[in-house]
Amino acid sequence: MSEIMLELVRQFGDTLPLPLVAYNEKGEIVYSNPAFQEMAGRNPEELIGKSIVDFVHPEDVEKLKDAMKRRLAGESVKPHVLRLENKEGVYKPYLILGGAVEYMGEKFVIVSLSDMTVFEEQKLMLLIVNRALRHDVLNALTAVKMYMEIVKEYCEDGEEATTILQKLEMSTERAIKIIKNLRDFEEAVVGSKLERINVREVVEAVAKHFDIPITVEGDCEVVADRGLRTVFENLFQNALQHGRTDRIEIKMKRVGDFCEIRVADYGISIPKEIKDRIFDKGFTYGEAASTGQGLYLVKKLVERYGGEIWVEDNNPKGSVFVIRLRAWDRKF
Repeated sequence: MSEIMLELVRQFGDTLPLPLVAYNEKGEIVYSNPAFQEMAGRNPEELIGKSIVDFVHPEDVEKLKDAMKRRLAGESVKPHVLRLENKEGVYKPYLILGGAVEYMGEKFVIVSLSDMTVFEEQKLMLLIVNRALRHDVLNALTAVKMYMEIVKEYCEDGEEATTILQKLEMSTERAIKIIKNLRDFEEAVVGSKLERINVREVVEAVAKHFDIPITVEGDCEVVADRGLRTVFENLFQNALQHGRTDRIEIKMKRVGDFCEIRVADYGISIPKEIKDRIFDKGFTYGEAASTGQGLYLVKKLVERYGGEIWVEDNNPKGSVFVIRLRAWDRKF
């Protein structure tokens, strides 16, 4: 590439926040901007003359060569996805946009790369929001329907009917609250912003909407977002609906760089043979089974926060869901 052409590309590419690379008809890199160098983990001198093919996943090489051939022939190539190796040696999907230019008889391909994992995460989280909405609101409104049926049976008993109607009102308010919380959650995940969250405050706020004793011991601040409410909504509902527990105990403490949260119930224990499957998408079990999305949602949210979740047996009966989330400190 001539010095004049190189300078023109550099003036544009060096300020571009997306990775940008130019290569000749042989596929040899003639220019890379700072963002591409950061992605590849190499300095400009190491990249010059290196084949662009070396960065592409072996299964995507033919796709790269076909797009390069068409661009050099003057054809318009639609944006497409290629997996490229980053500085950690991991292949990640990138959306490729670009075209060919010719200067003084030389042809070059110039393309930009957009990290698709960011788009995929947002797509996944929006999908989770939709499933959470259907799952949680369905549970809340199912309780409303159940109480309405009971009211019909006890309509002759004024005092009993009043109590049931109060529970009916509480379940309705909970359904409305879930929708509002998920709206906030959607705003949070679309912005991809994790923040400082006080776990005890979240647990106590969610516990108010359940008609069984829920005790909380300890305190922790973690890296999460407002979607953490949905985690506890689902765990509490699971213990009540599937475990038929009469109480829930929450204990949390700092463990190294993590906050460990133990959600214990005293209902029906989870059978050993399905413990490894309860977090799978669409998995259902037993007469009280619903959509199979609740615990799948919980796992995906916890993983989004850089944490992990598993289940243990409680003593003498019931289950303990153990969550480990990154504790908040100044580095976040």
